[in-house]
Amino acid sequence: MGPEHLLEQLVAIPSVMGDEMVKAKFLADYLSGWEPELQSVDEGTVNLWCHGPGDGRPVLLCAHLDTVPPAPGWEAPHSPRRESGNLVGLGAADMQAGVAIAVEIFCACAGSGKADRRPLSLLLTCDEEGWCRGVNAALPRLRELAPELVLVPEPSGERVMLSAPGRAVFRLALETAGGHATQEGESALAHMATLALEIEAMEVAGTQVVLEFESRARGLSHPQDAQLVVDRHLVPGESRDTVREVLAQLDSRLTVVEVERPTPPPEAYTAEHSELLEHLLMLNDYPPSDSSSVGDFNFLATVAPTAILGPKGGNLHAPDEWVELASVRRVYEMYLNFLREC
Repeated sequence: MGPEHLLEQLVAIPSVMGDEMVKAKFLADYLSGWEPELQSVDEGTVNLWCHGPGDGRPVLLCAHLDTVPPAPGWEAPHSPRRESGNLVGLGAADMQAGVAIAVEIFCACAGSGKADRRPLSLLLTCDEEGWCRGVNAALPRLRELAPELVLVPEPSGERVMLSAPGRAVFRLALETAGGHATQEGESALAHMATLALEIEAMEVAGTQVVLEFESRARGLSHPQDAQLVVDRHLVPGESRDTVREVLAQLDSRLTVVEVERPTPPPEAYTAEHSELLEHLLMLNDYPPSDSSSVGDFNFLATVAPTAILGPKGGNLHAPDEWVELASVRRVYEMYLNFLREC
């Protein structure tokens, strides 16, 4: 079975973050010849591990099992359809295609029977679209495994991505005097709305976006309190404290705190070059690039040099998400050639 057919099967199995068990068990059965292990993570979620034989330090293939929930506008998110050379379905690009590529590459390379080949390991994680609980649960094992290189087939337009930003999420709170709504007063809602537009318009090195806005009146009154949640992607060298201070300076009445999370925040990274990475870049037709987002790869990069290489796709986290099937095949063959030569 090639990655294209497996991809269709995977899209048809719902695996919204926190509900990956059915897909994990399907793949455990699919990989039964390699003694797969399901690692319990949290609240019924699991990672899946497989290890192939070989000599030397391993290469690790890592992909995430989960998807975001279907966005408004999806009609049949788990009924994959082929359309103009693409496969359309929830998670088709992000990243069921990557899971299919990783699994089929593992089967092809780990089952080659060549004892002198570098060992290959496979890790399929849960909750990447949430708090990256899966990869964080896997970190102790990954440090013991000590892979020489980590390959992540996230959608990258067939470019090798060698760096990614970090992430910080801030909650901004504002209180004002308020007053009767039919009389002159000060609305926290109106003032925070102005600040939200200012935050969105800021020129920053990474990206900055308002994720949430909450405010309401108590009766016929000017709203006295408002809250914003702001996501900031941090380029290497940027400080969380500096960003927080810049936001706080927008209004002296603002309270700005970093939102607590159940896992550590992802940090920016740039992969160190190595012979393996140089060989991968030689097989690729594009100059190396940078990811604009965060994910499991931020945590994987704390263990080993980490490269993102995945297929072309679009409408990520939106209705009618798609991945180009010819691109899936090209990326699969690129990985296959690389691993057979390294």
